[in-house]
Amino acid sequence: MEYIDRIFYRKINPSDFKKLYDIDKPESGGGQTYLEATGISNDEIVDFLSCAEITDSPLEGEERFIYTFYAYVLGDEKGTADFLEFAPRKGRNNYRISRQNLKYKHPAWSLDNGFPEPNRDGEGKYTSEGNFEGIIDNLVIMIIRTTYRRYYASYVNTDMMPSDWPDGTGLEKMFENDRRGVIRIFEHRIEFVNSMKNPFGSVEKIKRLETGANVLLYGVPGSGKSWTIEHEYCVPGTKVERLVFHPDYTYSDFIGQILPVVSGDGQVSYEFTAGPFTNILKDAYNNPETEYILIIEEINRGNAPAIFGEVFQLLDRKVEIDDVNDDGYPIGTSEYGITNPNVAKIVYGDPVQKVRIPSNLSIIGTMNTSDQNVFTLDTAFQRRWEMRLIENNFENVDQRFANAEIWDTGITWEVFCKQINDVIVSNNVRMSSSEDKRLGAYFVRLRDILKDENAVEFTKTEYDDLRRKESADAISDDDKKRLMEIRETMKKNRRFPEKVIKYLWDDAFKFNREVVFDTNEYRSLESVIRAFMYAEGIQRFRMFKQNIVDALQNPEDEDEE
Repeated sequence: MEYIDRIFYRKINPSDFKKLYDIDKPESGGGQTYLEATGISNDEIVDFLSCAEITDSPLEGEERFIYTFYAYVLGDEKGTADFLEFAPRKGRNNYRISRQNLKYKHPAWSLDNGFPEPNRDGEGKYTSEGNFEGIIDNLVIMIIRTTYRRYYASYVNTDMMPSDWPDGTGLEKMFENDRRGVIRIFEHRIEFVNSMKNPFGSVEKIKRLETGANVLLYGVPGSGKSWTIEHEYCVPGTKVERLVFHPDYTYSDFIGQILPVVSGDGQVSYEFTAGPFTNILKDAYNNPETEYILIIEEINRGNAPAIFGEVFQLLDRKVEIDDVNDDGYPIGTSEYGITNPNVAKIVYGDPVQKVRIPSNLSIIGTMNTSDQNVFTLDTAFQRRWEMRLIENNFENVDQRFANAEIWDTGITWEVFCKQINDVIVSNNVRMSSSEDKRLGAYFVRLRDILKDENAVEFTKTEYDDLRRKESADAISDDDKKRLMEIRETMKKNRRFPEKVIKYLWDDAFKFNREVVFDTNEYRSLESVIRAFMYAEGIQRFRMFKQNIVDALQNPEDEDEE
């Protein structure tokens, strides 16, 4: 079934009407032959025209496009149609409907279709005398776009919505304020009827999804927070926006800000540019049957309360229906609305409407517990989230990954993690919040663990000899090839120690390295990395104390104790 999708509407003013009937044109000829589309944002126009054919504008420096589409005459049984063109105004931040004069205007706005005409003077010529009072007082042109991606042009000439048009569907906007804009029908399915008098058939209320929630996943680095989001929350069909908070991230980056816009002729104007939160809010509001998720990685690496600003209030969600004084919003909607004209204009097209998070939009944040001191999330902020600890274990980890051997050491990744983490936790007496320093199951990737099949065997002596030849510019082609092979192996060989061993040295055991490292032999990070790089087998772990190496080789003994 064909439904109404969007409606462009624009009240005709005296200047428009003159153009439509070639009135008061310059004696030298020419004159404007287009209808203005001012007062409607470019984003709304472009969205309405997304089914049209797009071509580049010939205007120099103009980045906007020209949109052309075939528009049928609404209600015409013969299927009469003609092209309409929306083009950017030169030097203006708006669009125009091209070539709409007495000779070329669209047939939907012709006398044959009942379109009003101006009065005539004593010679029978059209005149602007009286400024068309009583003729265009309520004249509004409209273009309907349907779900079949077809456009239909028509007009209405009344000061109030016809009684047989469906109430409460947004059509009322065509008869309010300055009567111009784009109506997007998204909360109802309105059947399209090809009738000029009433193109609106049966109406069905669309039920908005009630999936909205605020969830904060926390755990040690690499415990699988992002993996959990991807596999448990982002079901097929979900629309996802992902961003990362950081110390320089601000409210303006998140919500939006007013920025200067320079037109083709150098004129500067200022417009609100929406941020990712406002954009996904708009998309979720306009698509009630689709689930949306805004993912905020590392939420505590930015000043979250400052970044959210007054949006903080929206995090309170409606959790039940009030049998007595219910507000009519679905469960999962923001319980309280806030005033933000800029956001409301983008989302609803109405700057005075209260802003709320719709029930089909969830916000999911992630937080490394080891980084809680970056920016503290206060209790008032945290209580508005469903907190979920992502346990750090190998129960649901791919066994090919868990049992992957760390290079040629004979020690699997799971064994290494468990034994080192046991030391970290048991070291709690000397370390504050030591459990937050544990290695996560996904701290590394499989490629960081496995020995590459193409890796070549070499010794530190061989590598140093080749480097000396290279420095002296006395290296043969065969030696140069061999040196390149060694260096390629070393790049891959460094991944594990640079990620894991470095983390243990610089972070987990920063203040008491002697607990796990043989600090008598290895006193710098450089020496620790080199120990892994230039050894073989279990000797790659010789930077650790002997009891740690024993535990890695005999984890069963540790479990029995």
